Amino acid sequence: MGKLLNIFVDICLLRAGPQDLPTSRFLAVIAALLGLLTGALVIVESFGSVLYALFAQLLDLLLLLTLLRIGLVYRRLGARFLQVATALFGSSALINLVTMPLQLLIGEDPSTTLGGELGVLLYLFLLVWALVVIGHILRHAFDIRFSGGILVALVYFLMINWLVQIFFPVA
Repeated sequence: MGKLLNIFVDICLLRAGPQDLPTSRFLAVIAALLGLLTGALVIVESFGSVLYALFAQLLDLLLLLTLLRIGLVYRRLGARFLQVATALFGSSALINLVTMPLQLLIGEDPSTTLGGELGVLLYLFLLVWALVVIGHILRHAFDIRFSGGILVALVYFLMINWLVQIFFPVA
């Protein structure tokens, strides 16, 4: 278990790739569930409802899996699917766990304290870092340049946020 956690940390630090993870359906499901739950906890305040947050995260998970599968099959790299999905969800769960304490630091009105303003800055840094990590994973998954992976991650981020805003009310 510790070795797996180290691989996820190394992926988040851009020192390992999805190919370093075992090809395991069980691990992919566990990583997806952890990503789903931690992601919902991070965004629940934005939606005002745990149910809406879970549905928004589920939409993200299903769309990501679908596009990932289509892209990998199209590029004839379908055998990488489980490892890439595991890497995406596991790294997402780790980043979400780091994000949670920041949300407490930010509080209701971040502009009232220096800690709140610093928390917002760190939160923005984590958002950018999450996109870099996703780009790093996609670079390995699709054998593309790092900049191409980041571009795909950014386009996906904008698309899923747009879809979530359409389907789920924000509090």
